[in-house]
Amino acid sequence: MSTRDHPDWWKNIGGQNSQDSILERRSLIWNDNEIEDGAVPATFYEALIYKGKFFTRGCRGMIEQLQLYCIGDGVDEITLRYSPHPCLGPFGEVTIVPAAGWAWQAFVIEEMWNYDSLFIWVYEAEANVDWAYDAVLPFDGHLSADVGVTWSDMAIRPFIRAVYTGETPGDVPVSGVINNVRIPNTSAGELRGTENTLPGIEVILATIDGAGTCDYVLFTTLAQVAAEQTEVRVYADGAFAFRMILSAMNADGFTPSTPGCSLTTYAVGGVCGCVITRQIDFRRQLTFAVFSPVGGITVSCSGYANILA
Repeated sequence: MSTRDHPDWWKNIGGQNSQDSILERRSLIWNDNEIEDGAVPATFYEALIYKGKFFTRGCRGMIEQLQLYCIGDGVDEITLRYSPHPCLGPFGEVTIVPAAGWAWQAFVIEEMWNYDSLFIWVYEAEANVDWAYDAVLPFDGHLSADVGVTWSDMAIRPFIRAVYTGETPGDVPVSGVINNVRIPNTSAGELRGTENTLPGIEVILATIDGAGTCDYVLFTTLAQVAAEQTEVRVYADGAFAFRMILSAMNADGFTPSTPGCSLTTYAVGGVCGCVITRQIDFRRQLTFAVFSPVGGITVSCSGYANILA
């Protein structure tokens, strides 16, 4: 009888390794001193933020929860954010109220993570929340002194863990030809705001943190004296992605049908509207703002971004 004549022939192909490669892996990824609930750590931060931990490989799969060894008062909150690496804005965040005792506190995620690396950092911590670390090799700590714009390495190990219920056995090596199917890993993010201008001072209308793209932004002013002198601004990661004075757009011939950026309506002292439809990419933060030489002009904005998740 040939191999294929046996009803279980397929089980022998590749041996046990083949079988293991299709099974779900439930695991914990960590780098700490294996401290257990109830023990007081030798070193800890008091409500300190923008410090994080970087797991560089093997993080693709279903994240059940993140864990932080910390203590609170049962009232104050702490928020963790996470992304594939320190150079990107947050792909997600989760907030808990730690119990009044040192323990591995669980931040429930229950989402698929389609990236091989994972960076986790403390984004916000109220006064009565402390969290643990040590200064023992191998170090994997990172610090930001500019609220997440840049990160530098630290000789510490933050006591942060990740719990997986579906960690993959490893990545496919990229060589030769591979069929790629796009995984839907984006979500919509809405930016909307209304503010009155201040004379000669930039006013922020809306901001969203994360990484992604935006190809629709609408700015609208109410009918007010000098409304057409308003300058609309879009920042990507703190740098100008678009800036234009409405009256200058009209003088340059922008119309409702101008591609990329349209002056949908315009009147001196009247309602003015501007729509931006060219794609704007950002890695950390997207911001809509306005600037006017006069104050008291009511400006609204709305936009929809595709956020990586």
